[in-house]
Amino acid sequence: MNTTINISKTISALPEALNQSLNAIISPLKALYNNDALTLNEQSTNNDALPHLTATLARIELETHDTKSYFFKTEKALNQYKAGAHINIEFDANGQTVNRTYTLSSSPELIFDTTSAKEFSITVKRVNEGLASNWLFENLVEGKQISVSQPQGSFVLPYQPSGKLLMLSAGSGITPLMSMLRYLAQTGNRSDIIFLHYAQSDDDIIFHNELKDLSAVKENITTHFSVEHLKNAQTTNSNNDFYQGRITKKQLSTIVPDLHEREIYLCGPQPFMKATVKILDQLKFKPSQLHLENFTADLSAATQLGYSAQLSFSSLTQSIQSSPSRTILEEAEAAGLKPASACRTGICRSCRCKKTSGTTVNLMTGEESNDAGDYILPCVSVAKTATTIEL
Repeated sequence: MNTTINISKTISALPEALNQSLNAIISPLKALYNNDALTLNEQSTNNDALPHLTATLARIELETHDTKSYFFKTEKALNQYKAGAHINIEFDANGQTVNRTYTLSSSPELIFDTTSAKEFSITVKRVNEGLASNWLFENLVEGKQISVSQPQGSFVLPYQPSGKLLMLSAGSGITPLMSMLRYLAQTGNRSDIIFLHYAQSDDDIIFHNELKDLSAVKENITTHFSVEHLKNAQTTNSNNDFYQGRITKKQLSTIVPDLHEREIYLCGPQPFMKATVKILDQLKFKPSQLHLENFTADLSAATQLGYSAQLSFSSLTQSIQSSPSRTILEEAEAAGLKPASACRTGICRSCRCKKTSGTTVNLMTGEESNDAGDYILPCVSVAKTATTIEL
């Protein structure tokens, strides 16, 4: 997310005894929420977070053995957006309505290119037992329609990016950075760009050929890949195409010797994000130069906090006693409610709702909401005291 972070700051809103143990979980993710774009004291609903445009699948590209890019067209073009934005999608799968959040992997430039006919894409990697990703992979075919929202999000590329950039990703975290890189390449940007991506193997590198081609034709773009193991070692590693292993302080400093001169855009799975933020902290990298987004939320803090309080929903006649291991959204769903939700990590805000009484804690920031009428994100919040939610 396009914001700054204070890596070493403790989470003062949490009980003192938990600060040290939870800081390692929460601090690297605070950047996702310390941004004016996520301020929740608005009184209007977040209509743009809700799917309302009909998108028709135009074509599919197989990126890796378990990853596909889906290219859609809409009768009305998406609103203008910056590279890195995401959309929420809605479709019916196995008899139920599914809502998910996916980054747009296409460049915003395509939306305004008459040859593209208002085409945009999302790139989805299959997840073991993942309802949405597996259904899309196996069932979404050309001509099929889904509902999409307008683009949104704060982890986006500014219109005037820095002269030196490092795009750092792992796994499917590559998608927003690829949107950014495509936009920069298509608009003739001359920033010095290093693109460093981590994957399990050389067969798992999404956009591998396109990234190599971009670095071959654009002298300002350099690409590097690091994999945990090589599946095609005889044909690929002979040219030293790959680094090996997960990210380390030594490796990062070797690949990017001018690290401190660059703006970093960082995205990937949570373990990768935590390891990278820790390394950057050790290297005394300026937090103001770090922009990040995390695809998953570690909500284990809920259990460690141990809060169990009376929780009431406006549409239910009886209150419940919340469990320390469940978020407010999970409690609502367990009670039979079906609130809007998509990302379940506090990014898309489609679940945003009003709290009419009580105190809640945001598990991602550690911040408390004490005032009646506050808007909260139930997917990453728990009730600390007796609480009433408008759901």
